[in-house]
Amino acid sequence: MLFTKVAIKSFGCRTNQEEMNSLRFRLLQQGVEIVDDIEDAQVIIINTCTVTSSTESKTKRLIKAVAGQNPSAKILLTGCLAQQKPSELKDLDSVFWVVGNTEKDQIPSILEKNGGVFQHPFSREIPNLSIKTNEIPSVKDHAGFRTRFPLKIQEGCNYRCSYCIVPSVRGPSRSAEFSNVLSAFDSALKAGFKEIVLTGTHIGQFAKEQSASLLELLKEIVSFDGDFRVRLSSLDPRDLSDEILQLVGNNSKICDHLHISVQSFSENVLRAMDRPYSDVERLVSRLSAFRRSFPSAGLGADFIVGFPGETDKDFELTMERVSMVGFSYAHIFRFSARPGTSAISLPEQISDSVKTNRSNRLRMLINQSRDDFINKNLTVSKKIIVESESPVRGLTSNYIHVEIPGLRRSCNSWMDVKVHEAVNGRFHLAQPVWEKT
Repeated sequence: MLFTKVAIKSFGCRTNQEEMNSLRFRLLQQGVEIVDDIEDAQVIIINTCTVTSSTESKTKRLIKAVAGQNPSAKILLTGCLAQQKPSELKDLDSVFWVVGNTEKDQIPSILEKNGGVFQHPFSREIPNLSIKTNEIPSVKDHAGFRTRFPLKIQEGCNYRCSYCIVPSVRGPSRSAEFSNVLSAFDSALKAGFKEIVLTGTHIGQFAKEQSASLLELLKEIVSFDGDFRVRLSSLDPRDLSDEILQLVGNNSKICDHLHISVQSFSENVLRAMDRPYSDVERLVSRLSAFRRSFPSAGLGADFIVGFPGETDKDFELTMERVSMVGFSYAHIFRFSARPGTSAISLPEQISDSVKTNRSNRLRMLINQSRDDFINKNLTVSKKIIVESESPVRGLTSNYIHVEIPGLRRSCNSWMDVKVHEAVNGRFHLAQPVWEKT
């Protein structure tokens, strides 16, 4: 390997984050040292995002900042913005590689073979998605590294929401072979990972081209022996079957945590988004029933506010229905018109001031709902996998980040904890209940 010290920065969705975690594993296997300090790096990999104009601007500011902070480092850009605007990005300072999403898996070999001549690995051709079990390292080989293993089962999306650029930068939906996923899952368990995260652009579309489904995969996975849990990444409401809801709520091997890409609870707005709009009341009813049946389960969502044509009445309807469900958190985005999407030309564009006002109001409502959720969990015992030895930190199955000050435990060990204090910020204070290593 020509470069022995690499820093990795990532913007955007959970798929982006988990793809970079997989890349970390692969680079570590090749003897690369992953460094946190930009100034120590020979190569800086930036996984870009283009979902909104804001994330695109932040990405470009980061590129400029790291180039100034470490002028001798070579920058490799990958991700959705690299796929969308490779020619524009290649002219930025210190950028030596622009690697599209379709070539992202080749990054280790690109770094190994190329010492500095500008490379522009880019293709519109969508390769088959495969899962290789020989890319799964042992937890013991990388002590102190992340204890959750991201298992990518799917890529791309077959839907064409009017605001979304993802299909054009990640391609149509295609899935890893069903048997390969099971083999990779088994290898991850044998390597010592206790939490496996099923990731992808749209995991609800997994294996449909193979006449199979995500539900079938989950049923196979929970039959595995071992002390593990599975976490699902974001699901589309269309993929939220009763069987999946029951598995998430009742099966101890699946994290009691759902993240739903709701986007809006207004039929009018969803119609303009080219998303299903005729069964919104049923969706609200099902999510509310899930919350009643499993009050300690984590329930997150994505929302877009200020979509073209969204009236005050539409927004108030979303607020009303959000109040009915009881989300534990949400990601809230102000609509951003993206070139290449049909929403950019829709009439009745919303002003930035209205978008900001609606975003703030929805965020305040979600924060109140989250506080209620945390308070209801103060007496509930939940498992964490220790991710930081001192202070002990971890993530509960229902997606609460917790910290236990003054306690030291080995990474990748189980602990049962109870949240005893709801605090502002990422971590909530907790105390151990009992331990299992």
